[in-house]
Amino acid sequence: MIVKDLVETAELLSDEVVEGYYVVYERFENVDCRCAGKKVEEIECDPEEAVQILTCPEDSCDSLKSIKTFNIGKDVSTVDAALEVIRKEYSYIMKELMPLG
Repeated sequence: MIVKDLVETAELLSDEVVEGYYVVYERFENVDCRCAGKKVEEIECDPEEAVQILTCPEDSCDSLKSIKTFNIGKDVSTVDAALEVIRKEYSYIMKELMPLG
């Protein structure tokens, strides 16, 4: 059984996304736990990183709904690459830029 411990989380692009959407970074430490009789063996596994786009329904924000998860190292190479994809392919969640002057 793989046990995933969430060890780090951060909201990204908070000043750039419209209200009701969130871009969240998560880092997990993973351990493979195996039972052998009365003993539990723990084997360290590779950590996982992900960037998620979450949304909150307008009527209630009791829970968030995941729109897309980018697994770092699988779906995209880096966190910055995930943010670039979000800015291009999910531009509807981004605030419009205001012209200067």
